[in-house]
Amino acid sequence: MLLHEKQDSFSPLRQILGHVSQRRYRNYAAVGIALVLLSMVWLSGSLTLHSSRQKFHDDYVSNRVPEWTSRVSKSNDSHLIPANIWQIVLPKTQPFMGDPNHVHIDARQLEFTASWLATNPDWQYTLVGQKGGNEFVESHFKTNPKIIETYHNISNVGQKSDFLRYLLLSVYGGVYTDTDTVALKPIDVWVPKAFRDKARLVVGIEFDRRDGGPWADIPHWLQFCQWTIAAAPGHPVFTRMVNRVLKSLDDLSDLHGVPISQLQPESFEVMNSTGPAAWTDMVFEQLQVYNPLLNDTQDLSFMEEPTLIGDILILPIDGFGMGQDHSKSTNDGSIPPTAMMRHMFQGSWRGD
Repeated sequence: MLLHEKQDSFSPLRQILGHVSQRRYRNYAAVGIALVLLSMVWLSGSLTLHSSRQKFHDDYVSNRVPEWTSRVSKSNDSHLIPANIWQIVLPKTQPFMGDPNHVHIDARQLEFTASWLATNPDWQYTLVGQKGGNEFVESHFKTNPKIIETYHNISNVGQKSDFLRYLLLSVYGGVYTDTDTVALKPIDVWVPKAFRDKARLVVGIEFDRRDGGPWADIPHWLQFCQWTIAAAPGHPVFTRMVNRVLKSLDDLSDLHGVPISQLQPESFEVMNSTGPAAWTDMVFEQLQVYNPLLNDTQDLSFMEEPTLIGDILILPIDGFGMGQDHSKSTNDGSIPPTAMMRHMFQGSWRGD
């Protein structure tokens, strides 16, 4: 049908050429018609490109996930976690607030991102920068101005990135992963088949005191990482975590006698307000809702296989934490079969 229509659309041109009797004028006519056709093709392409860009803009501004994202998420019928991959790169200082379009991102920060794209074709990937983060928070949390105010006032890039990942996963779901992580297996196989219709949150262990004493910056016997998290949108753990962040930052502000925008937190203050220590507290609280017999994170120590508690799937140390020299993590140069990804520990938030 399209071919037939295309052929018919050229027949008037043939008639015009047919009525030009002299060769010289026929050549002039052919050239003129060709120029007209090229102009039409260029104009059509420009309109199509503008329409595509406008559609993406409309989807974003109207607080909807673009339709293509929705189709990808729905194609993964056996999983409750949408097929979205999120990474965040925010500037370490905030001099660009007035002109967020000119924040430079060093391409070297994304050297491991290709592993996520290659391992997970057809997943929707989004790199969120300062402008996108601001627009997302402002458009999705209009009814909670405390979230917007706190987000904008955070000056420590580690805390800001932490807060943003929880908000993104709460709204859209998917997989958040730091830019210094490497994908080892497709996300589709992270959750064992028996749990795929049940798991709405996937967390990994980053520290387990099973083979040593306590660490100064880690208050728990066992700690969950938040360099990589997989979640269904709306999981209740994020409500807990957002409230924890808001309270922790207010507490730090009161402790130091300065507004949140002027805080210069120490490493432990970051980890215990927005980072893995706070995350572990909130995940464990949610686990206790599902299993009141859990008393301490030590009850999860020595885990050797993926374990589902309620709708939270906990991966053993090698799942998200291989290559470390503690916690019985595999660190002999090999990649264990239970490893889903690897953290390369190249983040530099501690200096912020």
